Amino acid sequence: MTDEIHKIKGFTIPEVIVAGVIMIIICVGTLTVFTTAVRYNRGNNLRMQALSVLQLEAEYYRQLKFVPVGTPTNLNAATYTNVRQRTAADGRVFNITVVITNVDPAGSNESSVQLKQIAISARPVVAENEGWLQNLGTNLTIQRTRSN
Repeated sequence: MTDEIHKIKGFTIPEVIVAGVIMIIICVGTLTVFTTAVRYNRGNNLRMQALSVLQLEAEYYRQLKFVPVGTPTNLNAATYTNVRQRTAADGRVFNITVVITNVDPAGSNESSVQLKQIAISARPVVAENEGWLQNLGTNLTIQRTRSN
């Protein structure tokens, strides 16, 4: 009777090893999914911050006067690389690049330009070990017309 009790009590070593391997596989799979989700959420959060910074930059270019006399030099057609840095609400810094293009179907001089296209790009300033975030830029294009 005592021999029968000892035989049905507990797990064998192969059963424990198989259960351990299954638990390790489940844990590694869960951690991989968690790491991927954190990475995508971080990128999406950075994009939202960039949109906030781009909104500030768009408001800056909207408030500039674009009239026949006295147009600010900030609205001159050119490419301005890293023209300024803007900081998001959480302290993340973005480099702002602006490309201003004169849209003039008649091909006349600067004084007769009626429409400007302003392309603004925000790129995060990140550490070297965050390489994939360095290429995460967000762009915005607005158009300004000359007022009378």
